[in-house]
Amino acid sequence: MTFARKSATAAMLLAGAVVLGFFVRETVTHEALADQGGKCSAQTLKGSYGIKFEGIKFADDNFPTDRHFVSVSLITFDGRSTFTTSETGRFQGDLVSRTFTGPYVVNSDCTGFLDFSSNLSNPPHVAHGDFVIVDEGKGFFVLDNEEGWAAGGVGRRL
Repeated sequence: MTFARKSATAAMLLAGAVVLGFFVRETVTHEALADQGGKCSAQTLKGSYGIKFEGIKFADDNFPTDRHFVSVSLITFDGRSTFTTSETGRFQGDLVSRTFTGPYVVNSDCTGFLDFSSNLSNPPHVAHGDFVIVDEGKGFFVLDNEEGWAAGGVGRRL
Protein backbone atom coordinates (compact mmCIF):
# COMPACT_ATOMS: atom_id res chain seq x y z
CA MET A 1 0.00 0.00 0.00
CA THR A 2 2.81 2.46 0.79
CA PHE A 3 4.48 1.62 -2.51
CA ALA A 4 1.27 2.49 -4.44
CA ARG A 5 0.86 5.75 -2.48
CA LYS A 6 4.49 6.73 -3.17
CA SER A 7 4.07 5.94 -6.90
CA ALA A 8 0.88 7.97 -7.09
CA THR A 9 2.54 10.89 -5.29
CA ALA A 10 5.57 10.73 -7.61
CA ALA A 11 3.30 10.65 -10.69
CA MET A 12 1.35 13.68 -9.45
CA LEU A 13 4.55 15.62 -8.73
CA LEU A 14 5.90 14.78 -12.18
CA ALA A 15 2.67 15.87 -13.88
CA GLY A 16 2.68 19.10 -11.86
CA ALA A 17 6.29 19.82 -12.87
CA VAL A 18 5.43 19.31 -16.55
CA VAL A 19 2.43 21.66 -16.34
CA LEU A 20 4.48 24.24 -14.43
CA GLY A 21 7.23 23.98 -17.06
CA PHE A 22 4.76 24.77 -19.88
CA PHE A 23 3.35 27.71 -17.89
CA VAL A 24 6.79 29.17 -17.18
CA ARG A 25 7.87 28.73 -20.84
CA GLU A 26 4.77 30.55 -22.14
CA THR A 27 5.12 33.35 -19.56
CA VAL A 28 8.82 33.89 -20.30
CA THR A 29 8.21 33.83 -24.09
CA HIS A 30 5.36 36.36 -23.78
CA GLU A 31 7.40 38.67 -21.54
CA ALA A 32 10.43 38.45 -23.84
CA LEU A 33 8.31 39.53 -26.80
CA ALA A 34 6.79 42.37 -24.79
CA ASP A 35 10.28 43.54 -23.74
CA GLN A 36 11.29 43.70 -27.42
CA GLY A 37 8.46 46.17 -28.08
CA GLY A 38 6.80 43.81 -30.59
CA LYS A 39 7.63 40.71 -32.44
CA CYS A 40 8.15 41.74 -36.08
CA SER A 41 10.64 43.82 -38.04
CA ALA A 42 12.09 43.90 -41.56
CA GLN A 43 14.27 40.97 -40.43
CA THR A 44 11.14 38.84 -39.93
CA LEU A 45 10.72 38.67 -43.72
CA LYS A 46 14.31 37.82 -44.57
CA GLY A 47 14.71 35.14 -47.24
CA SER A 48 12.77 33.66 -50.14
CA TYR A 49 9.05 32.94 -50.32
CA GLY A 50 6.75 31.42 -52.89
CA ILE A 51 3.51 33.33 -53.57
CA LYS A 52 0.25 32.36 -55.23
CA PHE A 53 -1.59 35.55 -56.21
CA GLU A 54 -4.91 36.09 -57.97
CA GLY A 55 -7.54 38.72 -58.52
CA ILE A 56 -9.44 41.05 -60.79
CA LYS A 57 -8.71 44.44 -62.37
CA PHE A 58 -12.13 46.03 -62.65
CA ALA A 59 -13.43 47.56 -65.86
CA ASP A 60 -12.37 51.17 -66.45
CA ASP A 61 -12.33 53.78 -69.23
CA ASN A 62 -9.66 51.84 -71.15
CA PHE A 63 -11.21 48.36 -70.77
CA PRO A 64 -15.00 47.87 -70.59
CA THR A 65 -14.80 44.46 -68.85
CA ASP A 66 -13.12 43.07 -65.75
CA ARG A 67 -9.72 41.42 -66.34
CA HIS A 68 -8.54 38.40 -64.35
CA PHE A 69 -5.01 37.90 -63.08
CA VAL A 70 -3.30 34.84 -61.58
CA SER A 71 0.39 34.28 -60.90
CA VAL A 72 3.07 32.46 -58.98
CA SER A 73 6.16 34.31 -57.80
CA LEU A 74 9.45 33.94 -56.05
CA ILE A 75 9.92 36.93 -53.76
CA THR A 76 13.12 37.53 -51.82
CA PHE A 77 13.26 39.92 -48.86
CA ASP A 78 16.72 41.16 -47.88
CA GLY A 79 15.85 41.80 -44.21
CA ARG A 80 16.71 45.51 -44.71
CA SER A 81 13.44 46.70 -46.35
CA THR A 82 14.04 45.84 -50.04
CA PHE A 83 12.45 42.96 -51.95
CA THR A 84 12.86 41.47 -55.44
CA THR A 85 10.19 39.41 -57.20
CA SER A 86 10.25 37.14 -60.25
CA GLU A 87 6.66 36.53 -61.35
CA THR A 88 4.99 34.37 -64.01
CA GLY A 89 1.26 34.55 -64.57
CA ARG A 90 -1.69 35.22 -66.81
CA PHE A 91 -3.44 38.58 -67.16
CA GLN A 92 -6.69 38.12 -69.06
CA GLY A 93 -5.21 34.97 -70.56
CA ASP A 94 -1.99 36.64 -71.78
CA LEU A 95 1.35 35.44 -70.42
CA VAL A 96 3.04 37.82 -67.99
CA SER A 97 6.65 37.32 -66.93
CA ARG A 98 8.30 40.13 -65.01
CA THR A 99 10.85 40.98 -62.35
CA PHE A 100 10.56 43.98 -60.05
CA THR A 101 12.16 45.43 -56.94
CA GLY A 102 10.81 47.78 -54.31
CA PRO A 103 10.74 48.80 -50.67
CA TYR A 104 8.83 47.09 -47.89
CA VAL A 105 7.98 48.17 -44.34
CA VAL A 106 7.22 45.84 -41.42
CA ASN A 107 5.50 47.20 -38.31
CA SER A 108 6.08 45.68 -34.86
CA ASP A 109 2.51 44.27 -34.91
CA CYS A 110 3.47 42.17 -37.98
CA THR A 111 1.52 44.26 -40.48
CA GLY A 112 3.22 46.13 -43.28
CA PHE A 113 3.25 47.17 -46.91
CA LEU A 114 5.30 46.98 -50.08
CA ASP A 115 5.44 49.18 -53.17
CA PHE A 116 6.70 48.59 -56.71
CA SER A 117 6.26 49.81 -60.28
CA SER A 118 3.73 47.62 -62.10
CA ASN A 119 3.82 47.26 -65.87
CA LEU A 120 0.39 45.61 -66.08
CA SER A 121 -0.99 48.96 -67.24
CA ASN A 122 0.18 51.46 -69.81
CA PRO A 123 1.78 53.65 -68.59
CA PRO A 124 3.24 51.67 -65.65
CA HIS A 125 2.02 52.71 -62.22
CA VAL A 126 3.08 52.37 -58.59
CA ALA A 127 1.42 49.35 -56.98
CA HIS A 128 0.79 49.18 -53.23
CA GLY A 129 0.21 46.01 -51.23
CA ASP A 130 -0.64 45.59 -47.57
CA PHE A 131 0.33 42.41 -45.74
CA VAL A 132 0.22 40.62 -42.41
CA ILE A 133 2.97 38.20 -41.37
CA VAL A 134 1.88 34.84 -39.93
CA ASP A 135 3.52 31.80 -38.32
CA GLU A 136 6.49 33.75 -36.93
CA GLY A 137 7.59 34.83 -40.40
CA LYS A 138 7.00 31.50 -42.15
CA GLY A 139 4.28 33.09 -44.27
CA PHE A 140 2.21 36.16 -45.04
CA PHE A 141 -1.10 37.24 -46.56
CA VAL A 142 -1.00 40.13 -49.02
CA LEU A 143 -3.72 42.37 -50.46
CA ASP A 144 -3.28 44.53 -53.56
CA ASN A 145 -4.58 47.82 -52.18
CA GLU A 146 -4.76 49.74 -55.44
CA GLU A 147 -7.82 51.54 -56.76
CA GLY A 148 -9.70 49.31 -59.21
CA TRP A 149 -8.23 45.98 -58.03
CA ALA A 150 -9.55 43.11 -55.92
CA ALA A 151 -6.55 40.81 -55.58
CA GLY A 152 -4.64 38.96 -52.92
CA GLY A 153 -2.21 36.18 -52.26
CA VAL A 154 -0.48 33.92 -49.80
CA GLY A 155 3.30 33.70 -49.38
CA ARG A 156 5.15 30.78 -47.80
CA ARG A 157 8.84 30.68 -46.81
CA LEU A 158 10.86 28.27 -48.91
